[in-house]
This record gives sequence, C-alpha cells and structure tokens, in this order.
Amino acid sequence: SAIGIGSLLEDGLGDTIRVSLTEDPEREVPVCQVLARPFHARPAEPLSSEAGKPVSHCADFYSYSRRKSDYHAIGPIVAGGLELVRAFVRVPESMTPTDLLAQYELLLKKGQGVDPEVLEFDVRDEKSLDRFKSFRATLKGETSRLSFLARVDGRLALVEEAAQVSDAVCWVLPVDSEYADFLQILKNKNLLNLIEAETAEAVRKDEVLSRDKGVKTMTSLRGADVSKLLQEYRLLAALGASVPILLRAPREQSADEQILRSSTLIGGLLCDGVGDAVLVDADLPFERGVELLYNILQGAGVRITKTEFVSCPSCGRTLFDLQTTTERIKARTGHLKGVKIAIMGCIVNGPGEMADADFGYVGGAPGMINLYVGRECVQKGVPTDGADDALVELIKKNGKWVEPK
Repeated sequence: SAIGIGSLLEDGLGDTIRVSLTEDPEREVPVCQVLARPFHARPAEPLSSEAGKPVSHCADFYSYSRRKSDYHAIGPIVAGGLELVRAFVRVPESMTPTDLLAQYELLLKKGQGVDPEVLEFDVRDEKSLDRFKSFRATLKGETSRLSFLARVDGRLALVEEAAQVSDAVCWVLPVDSEYADFLQILKNKNLLNLIEAETAEAVRKDEVLSRDKGVKTMTSLRGADVSKLLQEYRLLAALGASVPILLRAPREQSADEQILRSSTLIGGLLCDGVGDAVLVDADLPFERGVELLYNILQGAGVRITKTEFVSCPSCGRTLFDLQTTTERIKARTGHLKGVKIAIMGCIVNGPGEMADADFGYVGGAPGMINLYVGRECVQKGVPTDGADDALVELIKKNGKWVEPK
C-alpha cells in the first residue's frame, strides 16, 4: 500500500486514500494517517527555471523498464546491469561480531534467500576502525557470500586503513585536494567507490572524476526528507550516466513511519526502474531490518523471496474469519517461494481481485470454499474444515509444492 499510494501522493495525485488490510477495519485508519501526514497542507513548489527542459528519470511513465546501468563487482557480489537489486544492510553499533555471525547463520538456515549481501559499517576513528576489522575477521568464513562497505567519516589516512579490509568505500565528506589520492587508493586495490551527497548535482561532480580515473563507481544520496530524496534520485537517474544507484532510505522516528516512508521512497523508485541496490537506515533489530528490506523488494516485484499472499478487506459478505484463515494458510504455505495465493471472503469481488494469483481460496457459500487455479474455479463447495488440506493438495497437483525445511 505504501509503495502504490505513497508514491502517487508524492507525485501530487490523490484526494482520498484507503489502505485495505486483512485485519479489522479500524486498524486501517492509523496506517492511512501516517501515509497522509506528510502531505497535509504541503505548499505547492514553484516551477523550476528548467521547467521548459523536461528531464525524465524513466523511459515511459506507463510501462516498466529497468534503467540501464553498468555492473560492478563488490567483493563476491555483483551489482548493476541485469543483476538482482542488491541488499545493503547497516550493521548497528550495538551489535557484536559474534551476534552478527549468529544472526547471519540463522537467516541462512531459514533458506528463504533473505540474506544481507553487502554489510555497511561506520568508520569514524581508530576505535570504529578496529571494530570493523574485528567483524571482517569474525566473518572470514562467509566472505564468499558477503561484501563489506566502509562508510568513512574522517581523514584520508583513516580511509586508507579501512580500504585494506573493504570491498567498497564511501568517503562521506571527501577533501577536494585529496580526492585524487583517494581515487588512486581505490584503483590500486580494485575497490568500489560509493559516492554519496545531498544533491544529484554534487554526486555527479565526483562521479565524473571517479569514472575518468577508471574507478568502479556507484552513487547514492543522503538526507532526512523522503520527498526531497525522491526528487533528487529521479534527477540522478535522469542525468544520463550509467553508474549503478544505491537507494538509501533515511531513519524515521517510529517503526510505522519507517515501514511506510521507506516503502514509498525505495518501492516507488524501483517501480520506475530506478535502483540497483537498496538500504534502509532503520533503528530496528538486525533481523527485522533485513526482513523489511526484502519485503519492500518483494512489494515492488523486483526480488521474490517468499509466498505472495493477496487477501480482501473484511466486509459484510465475507463467509469466514478472514484474518485467522489467512494466518493459518500462511503457516502452511509461507515457504513456497514465488507462489501467489489469494484468500478472498466471497465470490462477488474475489475472483476479479485475485485475477493474477496462482491459486485462490474463495468463500463460495456458508461453510464452503471454492478453489481456483489462476482464473479457473477447479473445485466448488469444499467444506471449510478440509479446505486448507485441499488447497495444499491442489498446489502439489500443479507442481508448485516443496516440502518446508
């Protein structure tokens, strides 16, 4: 909902909104309030002096195509080009190397492909540099699947130290007189230069220098205002260079705002074909932050790592307890990567709303369920008590079932 509604609101479209949740209807109101809050009484922006020279960040506003970009290796991970949109994850300062290793191994055991791919560390002084080195040493057994990014806020000597154990470096506030030396360090070690600034124009300046020196380059933006960032990312994509772009969502004050505003920014841009990697700067537990990142990727349709569920909002026509039924079916089928299952309360609107689902579980009459494959109803009048098992058998019959690990 945030990807679709939030990005349209950012474009100035929409006078009323409705977020449809499977939960009780009153749970929808706070979500709508958080989504709408940034747009209340927002003043119209004056037309730019460049208004007569339109610059587009995507080829066609009415169909999807991914922005073309170069691809670069970041350690074992390749980003850009036709590669998957990559998952960058900030490592909280409160986390120890042992904690991170345990969390990472737990994610791998789940086997759903929701793994961090590039770990970002803040390096500000000798203490944080030593911490970064400690993480790299602890995770040395995973270096065939993990890349390491040092986000250095300090002098060039600190950058040079961090580069010894990095796959990529972001020099947060580079010194112009030392920038050539910085680029030479990266070129000598074949490291990626992640250029970050508050505006697309500022990024573009350093990007040109970096590419001219033959250094692998990726660009990103920083800031706290999602609306401003959305505009600047679009401008960055429209400037013409084929450098990969990292979409960074800023930290928000509450968990609800973090979910909705991050989804609006990252999801909206991904749906326009912009973005080769993503990062959510969230004040969340590590595993929850990774989960949010992959939920946004799945919501935007660029990386499918789990079952996709579609369910209608409860209404007076619903023929079963939609919320408990949805949770029950999720528990049985949530491990099926790339399968889309619709759970609809009745046959009035259900078949139309679930038209692109692989399988449908639809209330057909009191105590009875109809089962669909695509748009075709294949079983009618299945008793509710046995409908979950019947759905699983239907998935197996159609070759989409795998046993959970």
